[in-house]
Amino acid sequence: MKPVQACSICGGAIVGFGNDAWPVNDDRCCDQCNAERVIPTLRFRERDAKREGSNGGGLQMIDLNDIEDDSFLAINATDLRWLYDLWVQLAHESRPLDRQAAAKRLADVLENSEFF
Repeated sequence: MKPVQACSICGGAIVGFGNDAWPVNDDRCCDQCNAERVIPTLRFRERDAKREGSNGGGLQMIDLNDIEDDSFLAINATDLRWLYDLWVQLAHESRPLDRQAAAKRLADVLENSEFF
């Protein structure tokens, strides 16, 4: 009997052969992590490479009217956790908020995100 292999991303069990987890890491991952983490990361890298080829990697403005209804915004897990923590902090108005630091970090989060 073959031992159960653990997903290198979430630690869950891999059913069957699993998937190559690159570019997230150099191991194997489960189908769910492949769909939710690996494929979006590959698409992000592909779009990033196209962007760098077209204008030298400069920032591009996104026209929100051009975004299709089935698009999604890819935000890495660390930034998503920070956004959640910011939301919690805003919900508890009694806690102090460094607005300049929050605005700078939010700009960084949005700069590092991508529409698909």
